[in-house]
Amino acid sequence: MTRPRAVPPVTQAFLDRVRQDNLGHRLLALATDFEARVLKHYATMAYGDIRPVHGAVLRNLELQGTRLTTLAQRAGITHRAMAKIVNDINSLGYIEYRSDPEDGRATVIVFTDQGLQLLNDSSPVIEHICDDYAKEVGGDNLQSLDHCLRAAIDKLGIEVTNTGQQALHPQCPSRQTTHSGTYLSNNLGRYLTVLAKDYDHRCTQIMLERGHKGIRFDHLAVLSHLDVMGMKHSTLAQRAGISLQAIGKQVRAVEQLGYVVSEVDSDDKRARRIHFSAKGFQFIADLLDTFEQIKADYTAVVGRQNIRSLQRCLEIFVDQLQLPVPVKHGPEN
Repeated sequence: MTRPRAVPPVTQAFLDRVRQDNLGHRLLALATDFEARVLKHYATMAYGDIRPVHGAVLRNLELQGTRLTTLAQRAGITHRAMAKIVNDINSLGYIEYRSDPEDGRATVIVFTDQGLQLLNDSSPVIEHICDDYAKEVGGDNLQSLDHCLRAAIDKLGIEVTNTGQQALHPQCPSRQTTHSGTYLSNNLGRYLTVLAKDYDHRCTQIMLERGHKGIRFDHLAVLSHLDVMGMKHSTLAQRAGISLQAIGKQVRAVEQLGYVVSEVDSDDKRARRIHFSAKGFQFIADLLDTFEQIKADYTAVVGRQNIRSLQRCLEIFVDQLQLPVPVKHGPEN
C-alpha cells in the first residue's frame, strides 16, 4: 500500500525559478566554472594531479606558512577533513610540514619549491581565463562583475586573505590589463569564492536557527536537484552529475535525517524513487524564506542598486556560459 504523500509548499515551476535566480547558486555556479577552467589548464601542464578539493589548501595557505587549524577555519571545514587534504597534497610534493618559528612545539604547512612554482604558473592561467571570459561574455561585463563583487565584499566587511596565488601579487594594481588589453583581476576567482562562501555560511546559520541540523554540502546533490513530485534515483544522479552509487549514498544520509523517503518505483519495480517527506517540504519552505532574508540583509548593507547590478552581471555570465544552476557536483573525488 502506497503511503500518503505530503503536500508540496510550492509548485515545481516556482521552485525551479528560485533555484535558477538565487544569488548564492549563481555565485557558486560561476566560482565552480572558474575553478574548472583552472584545473583544465593544469591538466595540460605539469599539474594534472591537482583536484578541486585541493583548493581548500592552495587558496588559503600563506607564503610564510599556516597552521592546520587556521586552514580549516578559512576553508570552513573540519580539522579532520583539512588534515586529510593536507596529507594528500603533501604526498604530491606541493607542500610540507615545518616547525612553527613562533612556537617550536607547533607545526605549520608551507609551500615547497614545487608548490611555489604552481603558484607562479597560475598567473598566466588566470590571465588566460579572463581573456576567455572577455571573449565569451564581453570585456565590459567582466569589468562590471569584478567591480560589483569587490563592492559587495568591501561593504559586507568580508576579509580577502592574502594567501595562495594572490600572495605572489600583494601590490597588484586594482585595474590591470592583459597583453591583449583585456581587463584582469588576479582576485576574480577569489572574489567569487569568498562571496559564495559568505552566502552559504549565512544560509547555514539561519537554517540551523530554524531547526535544520546535520545538513552538509554534499547533501545538496539530493536537496538541490529533487523535484517536488519526486524522481527516480537514476534521474537524480544524472541531474546532480554524480554516479548512481554516490547518489544512493547521499539519499540514504538525507533519508536518515528525515528529509526524503526512498521507495520502490510503482511503475518500475526494478528502480527506486525518492521524494520529499513532510519534513523535507518544510525544509524547502524554510530555505525559500532564508533566501529572502539573506537578500534583504545584503540589500540593507550593500545597497539595492548594487545588489541588482551584481545579480544582473551573474545572470549574464550564467546565461552566456550556459552554466548549470544549481551546480552539478561532478564526479566524486
